[in-house]
Amino acid sequence: MNHKYLFTVFFLALLLISSCQTDVSEPEEVPPIQVINLQVTPALTHWLPDLAACAENIMDFGVFTQVIPRNQLSLDEADLLLRLGEKKPFDPYIAVMGYEELVVIVGADVPIQSLSLESLQAIYTGSLDHWSALPELIEASIIYDQPILTLSYPAGHEVRSLFRMVFLDNNAITSIPQPFSSIDYLETLLKNNPHAIGYGLKSQVPLGSKTLTLYDQNEPFSAQPHVLAITHQEPQGKLRQVLLCLQALQ
Repeated sequence: MNHKYLFTVFFLALLLISSCQTDVSEPEEVPPIQVINLQVTPALTHWLPDLAACAENIMDFGVFTQVIPRNQLSLDEADLLLRLGEKKPFDPYIAVMGYEELVVIVGADVPIQSLSLESLQAIYTGSLDHWSALPELIEASIIYDQPILTLSYPAGHEVRSLFRMVFLDNNAITSIPQPFSSIDYLETLLKNNPHAIGYGLKSQVPLGSKTLTLYDQNEPFSAQPHVLAITHQEPQGKLRQVLLCLQALQ
């Protein structure tokens, strides 16, 4: 066989083999996902859907969430804390995400629309235990012959601490209240005891109950604690994006 012919066949075979091979290129580098550790108090778990919606709109970003009591929050184990209240001396950096409102909640049968701070304090310190003795009902000549059942978050809960500080002048709750730790259970208690009185955040008032307007020396009184984001330093990058988004949703 002609050597020239053999060389041509060999060259064509090489071309055929090379054309069948897949071009192997360097794999693209996948950008790392930034995951922040969030600690949030039980009172603010209803903020988590908004925060999740904000995080979903940011590429390569995730949030690992822990729901823990306020007294266990720690920036040693988290990148971001969410809690109610005011700045503390040891908070490195805070940003106000929005506000909640602390309100007094009563069952559907309670025949008043407003209450003085003085009466509220008398109720929760146990010196006033029957609705018929309430000054507001006596002044309005309303007869409501029911005992006052007080409802309260358990000791140590951040909403209970705020309630005591803002509404009770830091006096202890001594009315022996029926405890609740979730809004669902508060709703059940108010349905079963329509003469009961409790408290909570306005954004979570149970269906079928009502809130009372509070007065202090005939002036309307309200409490709107901040919702704070606490971080090690001023947020940057994707963490800043998610916090700005959360602020905008409130």
